[in-house]
Amino acid sequence: MEKRTRLAPAKRAIIIGMDGASMELVKNMIDWGHTPNMAKLLRTGVYRPMLGVFPTLTPPGWTALATGSWPGTHQVMDFNIRAVGERLDKTVWGINTGLCQSEYLWNLVERVGGKPILVKWEMSWPPTVKTGIQVEGTGPGVSNHHQIAGYHLFVAGKWAPRPIGGQRDPETLDPSALQKIQHIDPVTIEPVENGEGTLPCAVPDSKKPVREVELTIQPLARGREDVMASVYSQTEASECTSLMGEIRRKKSGLQTPPTVVAKPFYGLIYASGDNGYDRVRICRSRSGDDVVADLGVGEWSEWWLDTFEINATEVEGYVRMKLVTLTPTADAFELFVPQIWPRAGYTVPDTVATTIDTEIGSFLQNPARDALGQLDDNTYFELLDYHHQRLADVATHLASGNDWDVLMVETHAPDYASHFFLSQADEVSGAAPETIHRCREGLRRTYESVDRMIGRVVECADDDTVVLLCADHGGTPNQFRAVDIEKVLEETGFIVRDASGAIDWTKTRAVNVGLVHIFINLAGREPDGIVAPEEYEATQREIIAALHTYRDAETGRHPFTLAVTRADAEMLNLHGALVGDVVYALRPEFDGAHGKQLPSVSFGIGGQHSTFILSGAGVRKGIALQRQVRVVDVAPTLCYLLGLPMPTNVEGGVVYEALEDANWHLTQLAAFQHSLRKSEAAK
Repeated sequence: MEKRTRLAPAKRAIIIGMDGASMELVKNMIDWGHTPNMAKLLRTGVYRPMLGVFPTLTPPGWTALATGSWPGTHQVMDFNIRAVGERLDKTVWGINTGLCQSEYLWNLVERVGGKPILVKWEMSWPPTVKTGIQVEGTGPGVSNHHQIAGYHLFVAGKWAPRPIGGQRDPETLDPSALQKIQHIDPVTIEPVENGEGTLPCAVPDSKKPVREVELTIQPLARGREDVMASVYSQTEASECTSLMGEIRRKKSGLQTPPTVVAKPFYGLIYASGDNGYDRVRICRSRSGDDVVADLGVGEWSEWWLDTFEINATEVEGYVRMKLVTLTPTADAFELFVPQIWPRAGYTVPDTVATTIDTEIGSFLQNPARDALGQLDDNTYFELLDYHHQRLADVATHLASGNDWDVLMVETHAPDYASHFFLSQADEVSGAAPETIHRCREGLRRTYESVDRMIGRVVECADDDTVVLLCADHGGTPNQFRAVDIEKVLEETGFIVRDASGAIDWTKTRAVNVGLVHIFINLAGREPDGIVAPEEYEATQREIIAALHTYRDAETGRHPFTLAVTRADAEMLNLHGALVGDVVYALRPEFDGAHGKQLPSVSFGIGGQHSTFILSGAGVRKGIALQRQVRVVDVAPTLCYLLGLPMPTNVEGGVVYEALEDANWHLTQLAAFQHSLRKSEAAK
């Protein structure tokens, strides 16, 4: 690659992804003075609100950005993708590189002899890197294949959650926050009795009678069962990364849930002074001789390495605890354990995990996003800062110790903030002033944390490096209750339920699949199809008319901004058998943070335009681009700057307006020809 990199405007690229970061909100954060590193990149480069994919969603968005092809071509359509040939309520989990039909940028770099480094790059798992380096890369929060356990929030007494209020986005849109689980771990505080069961050697000095609490960690707790089973189940691992393997397991019921052994810890609550209970000592056993932490209110322990049993195998992972709440009378207790991440198994090659473990320290993939609303905001942001620090630590360490051509680092934090804080951070939400203030603070702290990470990663750049700050989609505040398409289809008679509440497939003519797709229950195509093929187009028209005329009962407004046939959805870059027979979009005031809104929407302090800030080698300086930039233009633009060929199936184009020399290859050719003529003349 030496000859290529010597001629091209840029020798290397650093790509920093921010899931859910709209250009609208990023520009606001820059203008409000919260993100100086982002501001510097914008000031020294070019920027524009970027048009993303539809639906405005993580799987199709990041895949389009990394391949330069639209969802209809790469086929990673959604979190939940129609399982062709199965009943319409069966879907395939979309976070899977095995589904992608286009070439990834990192594989292109490898194809021409270069080396990529991916650090938690979204939508890159299972790994496709062969000669490069990869650290994690699955999906948002709990959508990972590696955690030993999700968070634990042990509470007792007068404890209460910290919700913001308002409507929550469903898991189909926000799989980083599981909703059908118990979000806390209730515990009971007991006195330490004299006689049998007493802890004579380990009881700390206390001004009040010592009390004890059992803290039991459950391996694999608070993770997506379908995702964790792909690693920890007793089925063949080779089946877990294939689309057909997933479908076969669902049909045959072969998937065996993993077996786990709970691991207890014991806390001794005591009073170190005269002001009541104020500390807890954490021990591995009731003997109390093996203390792992001794915490005051607001204090974190150090990380320690522990073992957990999953499927009769011991797995090593890092544990940390924080005493969040302890009242002087011990009538309120709260202790938090963040995600337990393994020591190995989450990198390619495997030795990279060893490097991280020995030279950097414990990794953290999920900064407790799924605990937001239960946990206090300060604890979440302490973990978020640690998470971003680790991403920067890993990226800079790997970049300094290895040859590389493309360095890709991603954070999901802006999207976490979109689903929780942005929802009521704007006056348009109608929230109370104190709620708006809390949400604005949450946004500020999120973007400040991201910005600090960006500042550190960008230190890896030299004068020959191009730096891209980008996003897959945006996010908007909430105004009205989000429209539930399933209820709309029920109200309009397309979905019919039986007496038990289940879908009656003998009477149901159309159902929603994934986020924006409606499939007709077509005879001859669907296993339970009832709509005759000759009625197909008429049924499409009927669905579209029903959506266009639908009026929200609470507001009296029409929430659907678009409803089109599968054929017309090609204008949204959607085509093929995975696309609904009808595709629809909602107005932003009737949607959650993102997903069903068109990618061109701006609303309140946010919007759906993806972030595009390009700076460094070969890029113009201080320019607000005027012509359109699309998410599929990212990969070809970087390839052009780096002198690379285009990815297979690329559909985007080069953003020539961003370049110092849009015809650099011709400039180099002219210089070469001039040099050749001079050489011949000298002879």
